[in-house]
Amino acid sequence: MRDKKKKQPRIAFFTIVSVLAVTVFVAVLFVIQVYGAGSDNSASPSSKSYNVTVNASRGEILDRSGNALVYNEQVNSLIFNALEFPSKNDEMNTVLLSLINLLESKNEKWIDAMPLVFDGNGNPAFPEDSESDIKKMKSPSMLNLNPYATAQNCYDAMTEEFGLEKYPKADAIKLMSVRYNMKKSGFSVYAPYTFSEDVSVTTIAYIKENSDFYSGVDGQVRSVRKYTGNGTLAAHLLGTVGALSADEYKEKKAETDEALKTAVLDSEKTAQINARAYALTDSIGKNGIEKAMEQYLRGKNGVKTLSVGKDGSIEESYAVAPEQGGTVITTINKDIQEIAQSSLEERIKSVTDDEAITKGLTPAGAVVVQDVKTGAVLAAATYPDYSLATYYDDYDKLSKDPGKPLWNRAFQSAYSPGSTMKPCVALAGLEEGIITKDTRILCTGQYTYIDQTFACFRKTAHGNINVQRALGVSCNIFFFEIAQQLGIEKLNAYSKLFGLGQKTGIEIDEAQGILAGIEYRDSVGKGWKPGETLLAAIGQSDNSFTPLQLSNYCATIANGGTRYVPYLVSKVLSADYGTTLYEHEPETAVQTNISKESINTVKGGMYLVANETSCEPYLGHLRYKVACKTGTAEKTRRVNGVYVDGTDGFLIAFGPYEDAEISIAVVIENAGSGSSTAQVAADIFEYYFSKMGEVRNVRTENTLID
Repeated sequence: MRDKKKKQPRIAFFTIVSVLAVTVFVAVLFVIQVYGAGSDNSASPSSKSYNVTVNASRGEILDRSGNALVYNEQVNSLIFNALEFPSKNDEMNTVLLSLINLLESKNEKWIDAMPLVFDGNGNPAFPEDSESDIKKMKSPSMLNLNPYATAQNCYDAMTEEFGLEKYPKADAIKLMSVRYNMKKSGFSVYAPYTFSEDVSVTTIAYIKENSDFYSGVDGQVRSVRKYTGNGTLAAHLLGTVGALSADEYKEKKAETDEALKTAVLDSEKTAQINARAYALTDSIGKNGIEKAMEQYLRGKNGVKTLSVGKDGSIEESYAVAPEQGGTVITTINKDIQEIAQSSLEERIKSVTDDEAITKGLTPAGAVVVQDVKTGAVLAAATYPDYSLATYYDDYDKLSKDPGKPLWNRAFQSAYSPGSTMKPCVALAGLEEGIITKDTRILCTGQYTYIDQTFACFRKTAHGNINVQRALGVSCNIFFFEIAQQLGIEKLNAYSKLFGLGQKTGIEIDEAQGILAGIEYRDSVGKGWKPGETLLAAIGQSDNSFTPLQLSNYCATIANGGTRYVPYLVSKVLSADYGTTLYEHEPETAVQTNISKESINTVKGGMYLVANETSCEPYLGHLRYKVACKTGTAEKTRRVNGVYVDGTDGFLIAFGPYEDAEISIAVVIENAGSGSSTAQVAADIFEYYFSKMGEVRNVRTENTLID
């Protein structure tokens, strides 16, 4: 009995252990069968997966007939994959230096963008105009140096961090540039680094043949921006694409975060928002149409899954395929744009005299062409211009050029318009009953108002003339009298009807300009003198308008009094052209309600300018009659710290006269006279009229819109 009692605790113990063992076994079996269903480790050697963003190709930009202005070209780029790329300094630097030497031996470029160079004495230095980049380099996320750190301090810090002590300076700074940009871009498994954006197939082949040495270096086909011709066509309108800045990233991230808040319960919408989210390494439209239509051009990024097997092998597959951005159809007529640019450049060079150039005045100007029935911009040229194809390579030179080639003079420069203001004054006088078509005013060559005496244009006495003749010969005295009776406030009410001194509402950046008057003078803390009203009536005083405003003002007269909102984009199609993503309908800004009689009277005066007076040699021979108004304005510009006087020339024109289709505004700085600009308009009219006999609005294989 005693032995039996002694054995009972042992039996109980072993029983409990057995039960526990069986329980654990059953539990494990259950987990394997239920939660492990569908997975077979023997069949799938994958042990870890990573998702990598694949950037979508940017959408193309076409002219109104489907001709490419900006398109994509497939190129080979060199990418570093962090899964296989060396991580130790010595190994990494060895591979990088070999790659640098390989590409340089083939005259192929690698990305070299670091705010540190060697000066003439071989010492580290900061490049000019790189303040923001230098600040970033010293920041806590990069070198973590004090704001007052010198270029030598930055060089020393990177030499130590990247293990470059043993390299000659010439090699060290190249390696430093690559390593710095790898760090700046957040190089990791999730963020591959682009070492070179465009290399040859033979370079890719060589690297693949030596893949053991170039571990983690691979070729990738990607799309790059290409431009029609040499990249100068409509450069100021199309705009540039560049790396996302820190401020832009913060702005875009905030937009994404806000959108995600509203889509928190919608998984599909959340996925779409994330697919369009920006990363620090992304590019973005910086200006022009590229910026204005960013939401359509950018496309949707894809997601590539990298699966790393137990044996180290890597398999790639798309979790989400990237979608190319939409195709933007502009209002630009490629042929008219080419003619506008070439004619403007040729005319500017021919009328800018040696004396002006000696003074330091830069040959410059702009031209805008619009459809008067819709407001669509058919062409807008600025001189001097630049090439989008070499923009980043030439940026330092372009940014320092005294001619300011990066500046869009057609939309962003505001000029004193001279006598192109007079049609507006004439319309105001007619509508207010101050004059009629037959009213005559005596011009003696001088006009006295209170205690001031003003001279007529070129100090000519025109005698008794009516409004049409006054427009034809550009008589100042006639318009002084109208202005004196109108007053500046009434005059400005009509100027505003035509959009002068106001932003037009076009999609890309534009200047507002200035409408001379009491309101503006009050805003700058100055008073308005009565005599200023007379000067404002002939386009002087503070009046400053953009060529786009002048063209739109002329179009409003030409079409009978409807001011449209100018526009550059007519529609956006999906990449396969199957879906319309956006379509612009002509938008009326203001219906002026000016009488047909007044409009026709002013048109008649502008007809005289083109066919009987100053512009007849240029415009009088065209196959269809046109109308125009010239203007000149003295302008003082500061050149190298010295104020230099010049005379700008202006022209506004429309045609055909009987049923207008297009308006043109031309300005040439330091041209000497308004009529000297007329040849540019003549060249554009001549081309446009040559096409009027052809069948219009017929869709062809290459035509996307009318």
